[in-house]
Amino acid sequence: MTVIEGLLIFIFVIFLYFLIVFILHKKNLLDKYGISLYGPALLLKTKKGRGFLKKIASKKRFWKAYGNFAIVFCFIAMVLMTTVLIWQAWAVLGFTPAQKAAMPGPEIALVLPGINPILPIEYIGYIILSLIIAIIVHEFSHGILTFAGELKVKSLGILYLIVPVGAFVEPDEEELKKTVASKRMRVFAAGPLANFVVVLIAIMLFSFVFMSAVQPIQPVKDGIGILEVHAGSPAEETGIKAGSIILSVNGTNFSDYSSFEARYLSYINTTSKINANDTVNISFYTDGTYYLNKQITFDDRYSYTNNISQMGKGYSGICSFINIEEHLNILSNPITERFPYGFLFFYILPLTGYFEGYNPLVAPFINNYEITGPLGLLPTGLFWVIVNALYWIFWLNLAVGLFNVLPMIPLDGGFLFNDAVGSFVKKIKKSIPDEKKEKVVRRVSTAISLIILIAIILPFIIKYM
Repeated sequence: MTVIEGLLIFIFVIFLYFLIVFILHKKNLLDKYGISLYGPALLLKTKKGRGFLKKIASKKRFWKAYGNFAIVFCFIAMVLMTTVLIWQAWAVLGFTPAQKAAMPGPEIALVLPGINPILPIEYIGYIILSLIIAIIVHEFSHGILTFAGELKVKSLGILYLIVPVGAFVEPDEEELKKTVASKRMRVFAAGPLANFVVVLIAIMLFSFVFMSAVQPIQPVKDGIGILEVHAGSPAEETGIKAGSIILSVNGTNFSDYSSFEARYLSYINTTSKINANDTVNISFYTDGTYYLNKQITFDDRYSYTNNISQMGKGYSGICSFINIEEHLNILSNPITERFPYGFLFFYILPLTGYFEGYNPLVAPFINNYEITGPLGLLPTGLFWVIVNALYWIFWLNLAVGLFNVLPMIPLDGGFLFNDAVGSFVKKIKKSIPDEKKEKVVRRVSTAISLIILIAIILPFIIKYM
């Protein structure tokens, strides 16, 4: 689906949503069920559920320790995220025009399947499920720590805009403002930490339970996986495509990734060892079928690159390739396998899909795996639905948690930062009036928020400069 098609579907859904809301509002059906309009969104407030959260919060010593850990954890994450954002903003300033053009546009910041290029419309079920989980655990954690701090919670609620886009626990703002900073900071830090806890649980289930049951089928163990093939190239005309497995070239097997790179693809791409119009025999596996000793006559690489230094050099059309078994090891253990590369690879799978079309959790790449052990009793389709759901729960909870620790109002990290600055100011100048202290906090907070905002939007601006 193209961006335009996704945009048209999105506009139609928005129009249909507004039409239904307008009709229900005119017939007073929203008020009847305690639903109010909050701009274009629907706001459902309820006092139900407070008793449930209060019961969970009854273990006050545990939740106090949890909240203290959350504060420390969030400040560490805050420093890391701020550093990464500033480094990223600095790095994009040095991008070439070609690198700028290849960057995603501002639509990548929207959590809208079909509009955001790394969230295809076919993933909408996973995205909605993951957002609901992220929002509920985040906001309910605020509520639990509010109760654990013996503060009041007025109501619970959910904000709908077609789908749930927010949930909230409404504390007594005046009471929260007047309480000691440590209690308030525990409340703010609890939400992001809850998302990180979900991230850890999702990784454990995804990697150590489900992906540990996945093994490459036999041809994959003895070959190299193809990620991308140029349209109309000799490789494509031969039948090689994304998800194919190269087994041998001119009778040479390539069970070793580096050997394949050094002896085959690298010199095709960068040297003159294979020239245009040279022919090789290649054996590969695609969609359950073996193709043995198929001939490929190489194109002139210059016709693909327009680089005069590449003229006369042979090119098969294979753009990129991987060792699927190695990548499967990362998916089975992203935390310790080649850390931090393994975890970064695990997290940027959606970006890999955007730039290279490679997503090892969907066809055709899952066709190269088999499910072993007790989980092999599950229907194959259901197994991969669960795996994908766990991945997106991990991904979106991590995104929500990392974004919320940024020291920018109105994010949780912004409120945490304000309390930390206020406490620091009060510590170094105990006699300072509260009004003057608040003024210092506002100025520092505003400056930091502007820096963070610029660091976030700069990559999107740079793309069009």
